[in-house]
Amino acid sequence: MPLNSLRQRLEKRLQTLIENRSVYTLENSELNLFETYQRCYAVELQFRDPIAVMMIQGKKMMHLREKHHFDFLPNQSLILPANETMRIDFPEATLTNPTRCLALAISPDLIRAVASDLNERFPKLDREPWNVDCEKFYLGDDPRVAQTIHQLVQIFTDDEPAKELLASLKLRELLVRVMQTQARTLLLEQCKRFLNHNRIAAAIDYIRTHLCERIRIDDLCKKSCMSKAQFFRAFKQELGITPVEFINQERVKRAKELLAYSRLSVSEVCFQVGFGSLAYFDRVFKHYVGMSPRRYQQESLAKLNGQC
Repeated sequence: MPLNSLRQRLEKRLQTLIENRSVYTLENSELNLFETYQRCYAVELQFRDPIAVMMIQGKKMMHLREKHHFDFLPNQSLILPANETMRIDFPEATLTNPTRCLALAISPDLIRAVASDLNERFPKLDREPWNVDCEKFYLGDDPRVAQTIHQLVQIFTDDEPAKELLASLKLRELLVRVMQTQARTLLLEQCKRFLNHNRIAAAIDYIRTHLCERIRIDDLCKKSCMSKAQFFRAFKQELGITPVEFINQERVKRAKELLAYSRLSVSEVCFQVGFGSLAYFDRVFKHYVGMSPRRYQQESLAKLNGQC
């Protein structure tokens, strides 16, 4: 179909080609789905409540408070405070390949209620309170956050009689995931600062220091001064993942660096980052990256050669 004809049909169907908006409202939240069909720049957007924002398709350049600007890609998510102004560039949006994203506004009362419930029932080891820090804008591409948001979209858009109840449960899950992700990010970024008063930080520091070696859970329990049952429960509660998942994530992160920027073979990288089996390395890498180590290495090298 010619582009002019496509444009005419879209303009009849849509209110605008820039951030065309579909809205679904429930008691404690509002889902906004946006589609943009043409390149444009410095589009401003603001919400009265705190929001979770996630990319679905395409790319945006986000500008926040004139200090934060970055590419925003599919399955990446943000948490923004109420009345935060976003300036957004759409450098790749077209009629045939629109940019799609969502913004989920959440009642501050619900956020406070979930944080209070967590603090009462599952307090952190260091006694720092659980909360959603809306000033920590970027959550990255945490798969659990993305999965929960996708499930919320399905609930909002379905003709389901019990959608209020289902959405309420899923919103609470999303807020817990967000708080865990923010706590994990802070702990990982400032691990050394927490060593003297956070037992999980001691385990994280040990994992990173001994990443290329065999890491025994018993050693992590000793570093954390906890029994195995206490350690697993505390680690999962505060970081949202198990110790084994965290070890694998750290090893895959290091493997990606080596595959992209060193001349090591895939098998050499496998054993250098602490995996004991090439087959297990391949399986874990695919799980977190979405492709095999060999393909990742080939694509990384191709990008580097293209930049030279």
